[in-house]
Amino acid sequence: MTDERQLLLERVEALEREGRRSFEESQREADALFAQYQLSQLIASGGTLADLASAVLAELVRLAGAAAGALWLGASDGDRVDRVAAVGTATTSGRALPLSDEPPATILVVWPPEGRPLDEEGLRVAQLARHELAVAFAGARLREALDQERQELEAIVDGATDLILQVDADGLVVRLNPAGLRLLGSTADVAIGRPCADVLGCEAVGAHAASACPLAEARSTGVPIAYRETAVRGPDGHPIRVAGSYAATLGGGGSRTTAILRDMSAVRALEELREGFVATVSHELRTPLALIRGYAETLLHLDLDPVEQRVFVERIDEATGRLAALVDQVLDITHLQADPLILDRSTTTFAALVARLGGDLMVSGGADRLEVAASPDLPPLDVDIARVGQILVNLVGNALKYAPADTSVVVDAIAADEWLVVTVDDEGVGIPEEDRALVTEPFHRAWNVRESRIPGTGLGLFICRRLVEAHGGRLSLGERPDGRDGTRVTFTLPLARGPVAAPVRA
Repeated sequence: MTDERQLLLERVEALEREGRRSFEESQREADALFAQYQLSQLIASGGTLADLASAVLAELVRLAGAAAGALWLGASDGDRVDRVAAVGTATTSGRALPLSDEPPATILVVWPPEGRPLDEEGLRVAQLARHELAVAFAGARLREALDQERQELEAIVDGATDLILQVDADGLVVRLNPAGLRLLGSTADVAIGRPCADVLGCEAVGAHAASACPLAEARSTGVPIAYRETAVRGPDGHPIRVAGSYAATLGGGGSRTTAILRDMSAVRALEELREGFVATVSHELRTPLALIRGYAETLLHLDLDPVEQRVFVERIDEATGRLAALVDQVLDITHLQADPLILDRSTTTFAALVARLGGDLMVSGGADRLEVAASPDLPPLDVDIARVGQILVNLVGNALKYAPADTSVVVDAIAADEWLVVTVDDEGVGIPEEDRALVTEPFHRAWNVRESRIPGTGLGLFICRRLVEAHGGRLSLGERPDGRDGTRVTFTLPLARGPVAAPVRA
């Protein structure tokens, strides 16, 4: 009886051991399944490469029962491996496990706790999931690369100075970059989702009919348009000439057509400036050259008395003076395009500048017509004396040239805040209001002056404006406030600030 009881106890103990072993194996299998589920959830969560690597490494370290771990990923070119995540502090020798069968390499390094081994079952789970891990890391890298390319492309589009517009298959605007919004005077809220014809306004400004729309043509034919000129509607409703390229693309979001349009206003203005320069300079050169040649041939072929010879030489001298003045103005324009214009500033008085102007007019003529109304005790100025003298010579010279010979040119000035406001009044032909904003541009002359036979290049007022602006001031044109015929030119110059040095004689 005792032996049977002993055998029964041993049988029960064996069954209990088997049950415990089965339970432990089931528990390990459940833990492994749960670990694989956790890894699959982490892999499916996506996110950035850094976030994914950190989350996966934390789970792998837990599975391995490790004290620390690190995850290394091979570069796409295969020349190096980069550590993308690390956790814990290593105090013993680590163990490296490759998690990918093909390049780029994915390597897990784990360090066991002091005095305890790693959990081999957990490492087995990591090895079982190595393919999914490699795919997940490759996908994260690809997402990062695509996101970086997208950001770079957005930066290029948003930073471009050309208008970049994209429309969908229905011709509705889906994208318009900041340069385009500025050119059209619109906002994204207003433009996005509206028909392209309403946003660009090509048909409204008479650029082309709806049937000839380049965007519609590129969308319907699928053939890119490399270059075509048209016009869009500007903020003020006036047409803006543009040159653009057009191309249709077919992507996952459906057919879209992109237009890149460049504002040609500056190019056209440059062409007009060049044409005006050639026409003006050619005309201004032809007359004095013809005079010089005529007088020179007369001196060579005719036997003139000394008095006649002197008259002819004086005429040649006057013509060469005109040529020299024209060359100086052209050179001045080239120099004035420098930004910023370098000024040689010093302290002087307006009275000294006017005295220098009077001296110049004594030589060139017209000093008797100059009337100075400015007070002699105005505050000192901080200016480039030579450049301000050039301003006064140009403005007073223009006034003397376009006003009747029996009239005066009045120069006045008053101090206002930190500026000296200078005015030059004449009784000449005046400048029509519609031309006042244009005559300070190169080679532009008012229509009433062009119709007269008074010579000129259209450069003097432009040079004056640029010199005044270089001093920080402003130049404007208007009618005389006393109601007389003629023009008032007003410009400002900076007064000297702080302690004033002894004025320099102009």
